[in-house]
Amino acid sequence: MRKTLLLCMFFALISMLVSGCKVKQKQHDLSSQDSQSIITDLLEGDELTNQLSKTWTINKVNYQADSKKDMLYQRGEVANLRDYSKESFKLSSDGTVIHTDEGGDKHEGKWKLVDNNTKLKMVLEDKKEVFWDILKTDTKTLVLHLSVNARKVNWDIQKLDEIDIPTAAVFAGFFAGIVDENTQNISITYQMSPRG
Repeated sequence: MRKTLLLCMFFALISMLVSGCKVKQKQHDLSSQDSQSIITDLLEGDELTNQLSKTWTINKVNYQADSKKDMLYQRGEVANLRDYSKESFKLSSDGTVIHTDEGGDKHEGKWKLVDNNTKLKMVLEDKKEVFWDILKTDTKTLVLHLSVNARKVNWDIQKLDEIDIPTAAVFAGFFAGIVDENTQNISITYQMSPRG
């Protein structure tokens, strides 16, 4: 009887250890999926730079103003809240960028990868730094996310060339009826694909 009890305790202990190892393995897998830019961690800087070096056109724009969420644009849809069909980013391997805005106007600047290849830094003609989080990238997809403090945006724009990317993001939400004078934080996500 004593041997049977010891044998049962031994198997219970083994079973708890195996179960604990499985739980630990599952937790590891989940934490790696939570990483915002899993793919960018796998690529070296030059390899990622080469992959990003193309003209990216916008397929979809998701928008959040505080707790309000909406989709501003999806290529091919008739009833979009904003038109991003002309907007694109031409990233060249020499670190130059040409941003074509919603109106079709071109703005030149520089780009580079920062923060262990998890962010894309752009400095356009206005000399203001814009940091995009790289959420996903491969040869056919680029997903960039931008967070903006709406309280720091200059609402008193005198000339169109004074509008930088964060200000344009806030104005897009305002004209779509998502942003108002009480909005504090804006999040905008561009899902893009290469042209051609």
